[in-house]
Amino acid sequence: MNIAKITWAALVCLISLSTLSYAYAAEQAEPQQEQESIPWYFVTVYNEPFNTQQHQFYTEESYNILKQMVAKADEYHIKLTLMFAPSWADYLLSNNERAAEFDRWKKNGHEIGAYHHSVEQDNWDGYSLLPQPEAEAQRVKMGHPLEAYHGTLTDLITKMRQLNPELKSGCMNDERGKGLLTDAIVYDTCSGFANFGEPGRFEPDMDPEKGRNDYLSVGTYNDIERKWLTHYFMTTASAAENAFNAMHSGVYGVVNHSVPHELQVFLDYLDFLHSVDPQAKKSRTVSEIIEQKLLPEKKLPTAQVNTIPPQPPAAGLPPKGYPSAGPQENP
Repeated sequence: MNIAKITWAALVCLISLSTLSYAYAAEQAEPQQEQESIPWYFVTVYNEPFNTQQHQFYTEESYNILKQMVAKADEYHIKLTLMFAPSWADYLLSNNERAAEFDRWKKNGHEIGAYHHSVEQDNWDGYSLLPQPEAEAQRVKMGHPLEAYHGTLTDLITKMRQLNPELKSGCMNDERGKGLLTDAIVYDTCSGFANFGEPGRFEPDMDPEKGRNDYLSVGTYNDIERKWLTHYFMTTASAAENAFNAMHSGVYGVVNHSVPHELQVFLDYLDFLHSVDPQAKKSRTVSEIIEQKLLPEKKLPTAQVNTIPPQPPAAGLPPKGYPSAGPQENP
């Protein structure tokens, strides 16, 4: 009788443990299932050239914003792709504290890429395909300030390799012509093309749909294969969230500048990403997405690669309203 009671008690205990184990497994599987139903994602930060007499002031203000952006990303274990105009190499590496901070960013897994503002843009970075006299004549012709000329695009890459010797990604303003792609930049986010629907279509960067990547656009320029992701220039976090939530696969990308009036949008969006992906398992840098083959590829014919959109792209233009304070000459 005692043996029967013990056996029955053991059976009840086993059933209870099995029930608890099943409930625990189901509880653990639910967030995993939810996490698998969201897209991969990348978050890019553009860091402006500020190639003016007030360069130091504007860059310091931008650096303080950037530190807040990176700190929030580190808190959530979200990887950023930080794209710098070449003048940032001097700024970051000329000060021991800033250099140490920058080194921490790299060690935390953030990617370092190049960011180019061509001679046609309002705030030129001083590097160009054109020789100095022609570049300066173009600035005068367009009515822009005559900023300092720093060199060729080869010089730009040399400067950027001070920040990242293995530089391979960037936003080179190549919507306006693939000649702006140096040999070093094989992964780019500024082709102008959309990565959904028919390959080779142009979509504005301020459309939240532009962040949707169902595939990689792949093309050849100067006998080098290039691969392009796309991202939404995020003006409102809610628009990005809605576009993200509509996707259950693929990759969603956004970009913001390290400037005061874009900080809150950026922080709000990272809060959203943390809410849907608490462990940041779907967070990747630009290069990681491409090299881990998270997307299928669609080849663009050479003629299509060299097509220029009918309207200037929204992304890459100087952020509206910046600077927010400080000297106002030649803003």
